[in-house]
Amino acid sequence: MKILKVIVSKAGIGVSAHLPEVDGYVIARDSIGKLKRDLQVGITFHINGLYEEERAEWMNEPYDFYYVFQDIPTLLEGYNGLINQTSLARISGINQSLMRQYVAGIKKPSRKVTERIESGLKKYAEELRNISFA
Repeated sequence: MKILKVIVSKAGIGVSAHLPEVDGYVIARDSIGKLKRDLQVGITFHINGLYEEERAEWMNEPYDFYYVFQDIPTLLEGYNGLINQTSLARISGINQSLMRQYVAGIKKPSRKVTERIESGLKKYAEELRNISFA
């Protein structure tokens, strides 16, 4: 199964996304939830509109997505209500005032810091995945 990278960016009051492996396809919605909901249908429509010779081999098989966020504010806006800057700071072990500066755009996190945030989120997701009730 092909896994397609979806690059998500802030767009006005919502988010937009493009897929490097799908030339000419861009989607914008007012929330990440709506973007994810409409992405599969939109990609299918786009692929169906291509000439056969324009289609890559993977386009005839099942595929899925993974999301790459361009910055911290886009991530937080995309998952508003599920995660906020305070919880993100706690999960990633970053000072809350520094996280506020990243979110406000006053400072830009280094690659090392973004990797730390990503690692913290994945660790937290793994912890949630291991929860069950008797």
